[in-house]
Amino acid sequence: MNIFVGNLSFGAKEADVHKAFASFGTVSIVAIVMEKKGKKSRGFGFVEMPDEEEAKAAIAALNGKELLGRPVNVMPALPKKPKKERVKKEAPRPRPQQPETRHEASFRRTGKYKEGRRSISFMKRRLTAGETAVQPERKHKDNPMRWRKKKFNSPAGYKK
Repeated sequence: MNIFVGNLSFGAKEADVHKAFASFGTVSIVAIVMEKKGKKSRGFGFVEMPDEEEAKAAIAALNGKELLGRPVNVMPALPKKPKKERVKKEAPRPRPQQPETRHEASFRRTGKYKEGRRSISFMKRRLTAGETAVQPERKHKDNPMRWRKKKFNSPAGYKK
């Protein structure tokens, strides 16, 4: 029978736990769970005893007793849960092709500047309203507060 031993002292060794359980019968395996990084105990472990009656007697006698200065929780170990298998996602289904209107071919996203979702929807709305003229792009007004690159050839630029 597999027995869970919790609230162990961090300084407890397998020999100490084996000694406590050996007085009730034969102990086949003692395992104290350690941290992944380092050699520090996580504070619990497992004891395996082949005879079930001896194991039940050990559980009844040692539950709540002190082992190396800490009261120990002793109970039958729960069976290990099987790992969940990952469900593979199905490939996305292709969308049914719809007939394109004469303007939709020009509104495909190519990843270029000003071809995002909002600008495309704006252009579609303009076309459905009947506007066909393209508005000229705005140019920056000469703003003295705007940051500009210094030109090295200009007399006001950086000189060595």
